[in-house]
Amino acid sequence: AVAQLGENDRVAIVTYASGVGVHLPSTAAAQADTIVDAIDSLQAGGSTAGAAGIDLAYSQAAAGFIEEGINHIVLCTDGDFNVGPYSNAQLWELIEEKRKTGITLTVLGFGHGSNDSMMELVSNAGNGVYGVIIDEDDAIHYAATDLLDTLNFIAKDVKIQVELNSDYVYAYRQLGYEN
Repeated sequence: AVAQLGENDRVAIVTYASGVGVHLPSTAAAQADTIVDAIDSLQAGGSTAGAAGIDLAYSQAAAGFIEEGINHIVLCTDGDFNVGPYSNAQLWELIEEKRKTGITLTVLGFGHGSNDSMMELVSNAGNGVYGVIIDEDDAIHYAATDLLDTLNFIAKDVKIQVELNSDYVYAYRQLGYEN
């Protein structure tokens, strides 16, 4: 996805496993090698302070906020927030407050058995999307085709209600649902 970024784009990386910190401060996309090196040096392990990581990510996004730009956080997680506030209600409250800044949040759940309900709740609260990455092929595909496509919102919090006219529709069956 780094190769797809434009000249005005910026990337910051926050980590929240085995401590919360800024792994890469806001960096211009023109410094792609620096960004890729930072990504390549990431390792998972230890306890997961998800709420503190999310809070720091919002701080970094606010510091690099681009007026009239797309200001977005991509949270990559297995959903196992085991340090600090991590109940669904606490996370919803945190994200709901942070979304007032104009910064959106997408959540990418990694692996089978991730905490889907929490991650979907958090992404909805952040006016973002929730995606699941099962293996390396999924990750490559998502980064190449879906990641940047999900950042350009046409509308936020859109709800559609469909009413079927019983004069014309005798029966129906819902075949799918996408949240």
